[in-house]
Amino acid sequence: MTSHTAICLWETNRIAAGFALLDRLLKDYPISFVKHYRICPGKAFFVLIADTDVIQQIELILESEKQIQYKTITGLHPDVLSTFQHKQKIPSVSHLGIYECNTSVAVFHLANHIAWHHLVQLLSLQIGIGLCGKSILTISASYSDLKAIEEELSQLYPKEIVSYAHISDPSSELLTLL
Repeated sequence: MTSHTAICLWETNRIAAGFALLDRLLKDYPISFVKHYRICPGKAFFVLIADTDVIQQIELILESEKQIQYKTITGLHPDVLSTFQHKQKIPSVSHLGIYECNTSVAVFHLANHIAWHHLVQLLSLQIGIGLCGKSILTISASYSDLKAIEEELSQLYPKEIVSYAHISDPSSELLTLL
């Protein structure tokens, strides 16, 4: 049976323990992609990509770890990882959506959901730019898609979204700052 690729995102405020866990996972599992980031003083964020069955096994390990917040995503939209790795040049846009999440894990999950369920262009996915690892997702979409996303936020992400803004006809100066 063919396995599909999945992503495991985890964040910890125990950096040394996080690296020890990462070492154990790298020794025990075939992981195809690994990145880590210090997202604020005292926190680290890890991105692992592997076959879905491997990520499911890793998820069982993370469940038992204290001080780890994690999320696995199967069916990762191709635009999510490419936007994270390479900030998109922001063209002139009619409607801009900016979403501030309380964690790096949450912003990835939000970006994946929005990319699969709405007609949007992911512009940037920035992790650890605010206090305690807050992260920002910036998208371009139609006004109706931005309103539909707004209606979903309180149901799908009641605690993860710190704030959001929809900006119509954003200035070119603002777009260069994002």
